[in-house]
Amino acid sequence: MGVNQLIAAINTEFPPPARPAGGDVGWAPPPASSDERLAQEVEAVLHASAERLSKRVGELGQQMRRPEVVSDRWTLMAELQAFRADFSARIGDLVYLTASAFEDVRREDVVPGYVHQVAARAALRAAAADLRRSLQGRLERAAKAEPSARPALAKQVAESLSAFISLPASVALRTPRKREVLEARARLLETASRPELPPEALPGEVEPFLAALDAHMEEVTRTWLIVHDRAVWAECGMKLEQVEMHLALGSRGAARVLSEAVDAAGALQGRSVPFDVFLRKARQEVGDGLDEAGTRDMLSRFRERLAALPFS
Repeated sequence: MGVNQLIAAINTEFPPPARPAGGDVGWAPPPASSDERLAQEVEAVLHASAERLSKRVGELGQQMRRPEVVSDRWTLMAELQAFRADFSARIGDLVYLTASAFEDVRREDVVPGYVHQVAARAALRAAAADLRRSLQGRLERAAKAEPSARPALAKQVAESLSAFISLPASVALRTPRKREVLEARARLLETASRPELPPEALPGEVEPFLAALDAHMEEVTRTWLIVHDRAVWAECGMKLEQVEMHLALGSRGAARVLSEAVDAAGALQGRSVPFDVFLRKARQEVGDGLDEAGTRDMLSRFRERLAALPFS
């Protein structure tokens, strides 16, 4: 079903009430019956959603008639992606609010595709964190390298950007951000074609790109991953409590549950640089095997890092 069909179906099945001549006079008195109140609430959500969707359809039509939009493929793709994302979010809100009026449900239980969308953003954030770490490492090497060795490092950075944009996780990257990645790669390849590079050449290209990437990942976290991150945080906290219980009983299950907590915490990668550093080390320690002392030490560090995550 298309957006216009959805709007038509809402208006047909739930005809909007006539507006008073004097304009908006606020909420009408609620019915006495709780069922009637819920039905009225749902109809109000449906009417408001249909009205806003209809307005956005009109705005899309206006945008598609602008020469500067249709003549540039990047601008056109960005506009279409933005409108599609907005339509999806508004329809998801509509489904969630109407369902939650009658049942205590989670958004992921009733909004089709929501779980996949959140997982895709978490994977994108993790991939961006890996990219940042890789590029920072190359910047450190470039600072110590001879001028003649820096073009090769610039080429490696460009290859890292190519690899990043080719990852399945990058499908969730917005079109303007994809364009930034490709443009940065092109500039780096041009830079790499020179025989020698001064110390500031590579930082001058990479640092602004990383700043823009960080800003975009903060937006992704704020828009998509707040509830997700809190759920993962709670799951990790629960598992760490189980680890402590196993340790109190002298059970080897402590190491197993701690390993599970480290695996679960991987969904938080990219949320905090110090936490990412801890997570990489924890994975290595789990892979090497944990004895009781190591388990107790990691439990303490895990709790400390979990408590320091920026949930604000």
